[in-house]
Amino acid sequence: MMADTLSLSLCVMCMSLALSSSGGGRQVVKKPLNAFMLFMKETRHKVLQEGRERESAAINRVLGRKWNSLSSSEQSKYYDLAQKERSLHMQLYPGWSARDNYGKRKRRRNQQLPGGKKIRENKQID
Repeated sequence: MMADTLSLSLCVMCMSLALSSSGGGRQVVKKPLNAFMLFMKETRHKVLQEGRERESAAINRVLGRKWNSLSSSEQSKYYDLAQKERSLHMQLYPGWSARDNYGKRKRRRNQQLPGGKKIRENKQID
């Protein structure tokens, strides 16, 4: 029971940190972590302490192997945590979609000048 309250408080802390500011000054709400990401977050420091791997890609491979070697009952702990995090995220940000983090891009149009030269965004290109 103590582990559940600790993990739930961890999820709440993650949600409070999930709101970040992007370069454009907009607030960006991050996606809730899935089961594997929660597992990685919890066990990454153990792999780093073992000291064999230094590169991020190699560490991720080790973590992936460890995840696949877990029994389904051990993995279910992380799936339950991920479900709690998703439900908390839905309560904190109702109606949120991952698409909200991405703005619509304006389409650039090239304009043709007399003489065959093109202008793009007020810059002349030969």
